[in-house]
Amino acid sequence: MANRSSNRSAKLANKADVRYDIDTPFTDHDAKILLIEREDDEVEVIVGDIPEPTGYNFDKNYPDLLDDEQQLRCHAVAEWIVDETTRMFSKYDWETSEYKTTNPNYHLRDIYFTCSKDELDQAVMTAKKFITELEEKHYYT
Repeated sequence: MANRSSNRSAKLANKADVRYDIDTPFTDHDAKILLIEREDDEVEVIVGDIPEPTGYNFDKNYPDLLDDEQQLRCHAVAEWIVDETTRMFSKYDWETSEYKTTNPNYHLRDIYFTCSKDELDQAVMTAKKFITELEEKHYYT
C-alpha cells in the first residue's frame, strides 16, 4: 500500500480539548473545528476537513494539463475562492495543511492558527463563518 500523508486535523484529532462538527451539505463529510489548549494562555484553532473547491491544487495534481483553458479557469476560480475567504483570518497568523492521497493528489484540508483564550469565542465564530462562506462561494460560482 502506498504512503498517504494525513492532514493536521487528522493527526491532532485525539488531542483536541473541544471539537465542533459543522454540517456541510455540499460535501460528503462534515467540517470540524478543533480547539487544542497550548501554553501561555493560547489555544490552537484548527478548521479541518474544509470543503475544498473543485480544481484547487490542480497545478500540483496535474501540472502537465495546465494548457487546458477550462481547467486553468477552474483552478483560478478555486484559488480565488480560498484566497478571498481566508481574508477573514487576517488578524491571525494562519497556515494551511493539505493531505496527499495514494493517487497521489494533494488536497487542502485545514487552516490553523493560535489565539489567546480571550479571543477564542471570536475565533470560533470566524471559523464557522469561514466554512459557510467558502462553501457558498464554491456552490454559487
